[in-house]
Amino acid sequence: MSSTITYVVTHENGRWVSRCPSGEVEGVGVASSLSQLERDLSEIHAWAWPENTPAVEFTFDLPEEVAGVVAAYHRQKELAETHARRAAELAVEAAKTLTSHWSEPDTARLMGLSKQRVHQLKVSV
Repeated sequence: MSSTITYVVTHENGRWVSRCPSGEVEGVGVASSLSQLERDLSEIHAWAWPENTPAVEFTFDLPEEVAGVVAAYHRQKELAETHARRAAELAVEAAKTLTSHWSEPDTARLMGLSKQRVHQLKVSV
């Protein structure tokens, strides 16, 4: 048994409908909200596999008019997270480099951060 079972989810007639293309779970799940659908499927998993309960994962099959905007959002969110990680790395590098030349208060002013944050960055590993 896999540690995750992926369901294809669609929105049909005002309800969320899940299908398991791998065949690990037969039939369809139907709920008025995605949260309820996830809870229902998790309960089925816990009943069917009490020793090694697989997680629930959704793949959405959405209409074209919304699928594009959802995909664009996820791409931009991923890019933003990548940029945030890089900015955090550069903040540590900058704090260590600048405090080797100037005081923590001056470095804080240069970086637009608090003195406390500069100190945290400087001593981070």
